[in-house]
Amino acid sequence: MKKKAVFALMTLFLLSGCWDSTNIEELNMAIGYGLDKGDDGHKLKISMQVLVPQKIEQESSVKDPTKIIETSGDSVHQIFRTTTLKSHRIFAQQLRVYLFSEELINENNFDLVINQFIRDNETRRGSLVFMTSEKPGDLLKINDAGQPASSTLYDLSANTKSTIRMFKPVSLGDISSAMQNNVSFAVPKVGVDQGKLILDGASIIKNRRFLTSISPLAVQSYNLLTGDGKGGVIEFEYDHSIYSFEIFKLKHNIETNKTASGKYQFNVSVALEGRLSEDWNERENAFNEKYLQEIEGVVERRIEKNVKDFIGELQHEIKADICGFSQKASIAYPKDFRKEAKHWDEIFSESDIRYKANVKIRDFGTKGATQSL
Repeated sequence: MKKKAVFALMTLFLLSGCWDSTNIEELNMAIGYGLDKGDDGHKLKISMQVLVPQKIEQESSVKDPTKIIETSGDSVHQIFRTTTLKSHRIFAQQLRVYLFSEELINENNFDLVINQFIRDNETRRGSLVFMTSEKPGDLLKINDAGQPASSTLYDLSANTKSTIRMFKPVSLGDISSAMQNNVSFAVPKVGVDQGKLILDGASIIKNRRFLTSISPLAVQSYNLLTGDGKGGVIEFEYDHSIYSFEIFKLKHNIETNKTASGKYQFNVSVALEGRLSEDWNERENAFNEKYLQEIEGVVERRIEKNVKDFIGELQHEIKADICGFSQKASIAYPKDFRKEAKHWDEIFSESDIRYKANVKIRDFGTKGATQSL
């Protein structure tokens, strides 16, 4: 079914105009780019995942309807022109993902690497961007039961309502905007788990270079700090038992103030409503209001501790504001911020950030007390 849909899309693309029509056998439609350090002394290598019409037309025995075209060079534009020496012209109007190696962005300014993509009128600024510590070209060769890697990554990024440990999707346009505003930011990171692609935390960009990575658990704290979390499960241990709290609703608020000494103070509050979806305590009694209040208090304290630890890591170890506090400061104190923008990460590292969580269990499923009542 997926192959039929792709074939139909390609057919519509060709029918959009006939004066410069291209035979379908000669059409290369890129759905993913992987950018890495170049081979043989070159600055860059681009791995292009391209749909192959002949493979789509074949029987379902074809495991992956794409091919990988890899070319090294010293500029993106020249790499594309060099690629035409060994392949038909590549169309990128349906490009879904960019996958950058952390090593490449550690050694080159991110804005320079994407410069050609931003300048090109045919580039889709909505294409999603990912980072990896692996070789991007190798990851693009991983398929999941016939689904190309680029499609897999694109689909995985839509699961933010299912897990709070996933970093929000980031587009090429988002990255361009962040670098124009000279702010630190983060990008979803891709890894491999048992031969399958996995979204594995996030990569932090500071001063246009890759700085460090954070784990999925740290991403959970990020989502609870910024309010970007849309759903998912918070797992915790209490009284020698495992619990799971499923988020139904998340409300987020930030109050921005400045002390007499000029120090920023951010008061962050989050209100969570959800369900006690799992409880391994043999003495549990979810029908008891005091029991639920006890668990609510436990969830609040665990969230607050984890988020405060994460804030400390951002301020004192990473020293980068990837959470958007700069935007809050620019809105609350626009005149001051214009003077502070160039060294905002240093100001952020000295700011007073307070965090408070309020948790309410609205549901505990069809199960109540396991003990005799």
